[in-house]
Amino acid sequence: MTRPDLHLHTSASDGVYDSAQIARLVQRAEVTLFSITDHDTLSGLPQAFDAAYDRGLAFIPGVEISTEGDEEVHILGYGVRAEDPVLCSCFEKAARERMERIQGMAEKLKQLGLALPMDEIQEKAGFSVGRPHLARALIEKGYVKDMQEAFDKYLGKGRPAYLPRATMTASQAISLLRDRGAVPVLAHPGLIRWPMERLLPMLQVWQNAGLRGIEVYHPANQGNYAFWDRLARQRDLLVTGGSDFHDGTSSHGQIGETASLWPQACADGWALYRACKR
Repeated sequence: MTRPDLHLHTSASDGVYDSAQIARLVQRAEVTLFSITDHDTLSGLPQAFDAAYDRGLAFIPGVEISTEGDEEVHILGYGVRAEDPVLCSCFEKAARERMERIQGMAEKLKQLGLALPMDEIQEKAGFSVGRPHLARALIEKGYVKDMQEAFDKYLGKGRPAYLPRATMTASQAISLLRDRGAVPVLAHPGLIRWPMERLLPMLQVWQNAGLRGIEVYHPANQGNYAFWDRLARQRDLLVTGGSDFHDGTSSHGQIGETASLWPQACADGWALYRACKR
């Protein structure tokens, strides 16, 4: 029986473990098919391929693209190539924009009397520095007690240290991934802050752009799994799922936790694997 977890983050973006460590945790959780889906970077994939091979695990290379600016719509891309020059160039540009944004937010924090060691933060995060890195630094300095407080008080939209980010539309990200031979999937629809009367029509727009699936079995969708599962299958979309594991804290899921709640996990996981191979 295959146990998939198709949404995992490493230290190449805003997770805390590298790809080899993730593979070890995946095996310990008895997950047999996994995907690394770092934010806007492919840099963790080569190590992940080697680690999956060494441990006899099935692996799908992936990425998670942030879109719609402050609207927070994320698109997962499965079956990407780690050396894809077009995607690498796109993500390098996004990384530069993200670095400028985070430096600006750090300056706002400093003005609030919350100085952070940006050299250390950037060294740890590399080009994929993001708000979670600032949040962890705020915790380490004792300015806040946890990630939730960091975002609620300082880093969330409308908070005093917040700055908006550059915009790529979801349709643009979907088209980009399809043009590169990848399989685009809508990530965690339960986290999209849109009313259904807006989200459902946009789902058709995204399908027209090439969307191939919905991440149904994600912790943020719990309580609505049946709705999203039915909707995906009615629209002939792939059903995927994953923990969105970052660091083992309660702010994201634990590796493998959605597999036991996913009735057709084995069939759906391999359907995605086959789609990527095609």
